Amino acid sequence: MLGKRDPQGSLLGAIAQVGVAAVEKMGFYGKLALHGHAVFADEDFAAAYCLDNGRPSVPPSMLAKARLLQCYAGVSDAEVIERCRFDLRWKVVLDLEPSSIEAPFAKSTFQGFRARLTLHEQEGKAFERSVVLARERGLLPGSMFVALDSSPVRGRGAVKDTFNLLSDAIAVVVRSVARQKKEGVEGIAAGAGLGRHVAAGGSVKGSELVDWGNEEQVDGFLGRLLEDCERAVQLAGEVGCGSEEVELLRRVIAQDVELGDPDGGRPKLKKGVAKDRMPSVSDPEMRHGRKSSGKTYSGHKAHLAVEETSGVITAVDISAPGDSDGEKVSTLIQQTEELSGRTVDQAVGDSAYSTAQAQKRAKERQIELRTKMPGPRKGLFGPGAFELSQDLRSATCPAGHPSAKQYTARDGILHEWSRTDCGSCPLKGRCTAAERRKMLVRPDFHDRRRRERWAESEEGRQLLRKRVVIEHAIGRIKNLGAGTARYFGRTKTKAQWLWSAAVVNLSLIWHQQTQAIA
Repeated sequence: MLGKRDPQGSLLGAIAQVGVAAVEKMGFYGKLALHGHAVFADEDFAAAYCLDNGRPSVPPSMLAKARLLQCYAGVSDAEVIERCRFDLRWKVVLDLEPSSIEAPFAKSTFQGFRARLTLHEQEGKAFERSVVLARERGLLPGSMFVALDSSPVRGRGAVKDTFNLLSDAIAVVVRSVARQKKEGVEGIAAGAGLGRHVAAGGSVKGSELVDWGNEEQVDGFLGRLLEDCERAVQLAGEVGCGSEEVELLRRVIAQDVELGDPDGGRPKLKKGVAKDRMPSVSDPEMRHGRKSSGKTYSGHKAHLAVEETSGVITAVDISAPGDSDGEKVSTLIQQTEELSGRTVDQAVGDSAYSTAQAQKRAKERQIELRTKMPGPRKGLFGPGAFELSQDLRSATCPAGHPSAKQYTARDGILHEWSRTDCGSCPLKGRCTAAERRKMLVRPDFHDRRRRERWAESEEGRQLLRKRVVIEHAIGRIKNLGAGTARYFGRTKTKAQWLWSAAVVNLSLIWHQQTQAIA
């Protein structure tokens, strides 16, 4: 049953014992202790509890404050309990007796609270309240200008090569069988000849002597691993369990292995990286991502919207690294307007939001999306150096040569210049390394050139400088440790970013409140 905090507090509580004057000097801890009641009440979490049956729970407002403090301090669940027992600042926030070292709740209770919020989709409660609080304090204007951006989030799961991915997936199937039969994992694995896949520590590549420079030996080792995979699938089929685990195993095989033909061809590792490849069995939702041409990562991608004048984070979402930033424009704007109760008139973003898809999503929300524009490679001509007719059928290169041929393509019109013109052109080195120049002209060609000119104008540069507000917001969230996922899965990673964003917003609100009083 839903437990509730005593609104009168306690004379033996830390706030009364320490004194309000001292509490006000405790920074974020003091602000949360004195103003936390404005962030959430126990009734805010009623949907996650039974209201008329059972023993009263630990007040969810207390657990929510502890969750905020966990994000702020970057500590584990076990450390949360220790700090509640021994750290005066935590005792002040939760209004515990300073002289007592009894924990106000167990670690399992704290973890169960987090599970309740996930199950009932209430992990964003604190973040939502922080946006509402910012509006109530007058920090959000009536018509808002927001900045949009994304940031990589390194996943919690272990990233492994194909051999160890196969081994891990086999182990997952074996554990599922062991749970079904209610027997030990080691015994089940040994009986099926799969013991090496559940052995503690190490790599399956160390289970055999293989010359990794010898292609035949490597393919033979891969073949024996695939035989283990078949045994694991057969084992699950005999017990009638592990359908999801077996599907995970088959996915690893499909993405990384080129199976041999029935006539005796050896299985081989696929060349290159499969699209949407899963690099971790422990977190199947992780994907490979690229922040820039020279920086790659494995994990997820966070998307944010930040109100420009106040710096308040108004929307948070998480996606796969390969998902387009433009696809999230509508989601971020909609979330901003719903939480803030305000209308977004204008948004700004980097060149990732300059795509036709992003502009389309912005128009659907009836907002103006201003962005930086990607420039050409250094020393080379970009599309803006070419002259195109209004109907895009005629094109002239920087040297003054018209295109020799035009083809209608699926994505636009393909212009092709003659070998004669390109071969003798003194500007060829800045245009193309091929025999002749080819250029695909998309329907939004003139619109992109117009936006390029605006981005390079004085007005454009001044407006685009305001993007810095979201870079500061992302930096603050990452300072709380959100750059690396604490939990497995995209849902829990989103929850981590929502709680971290709530900490950032509340810190900003209370800081501006202090300045206003001063």
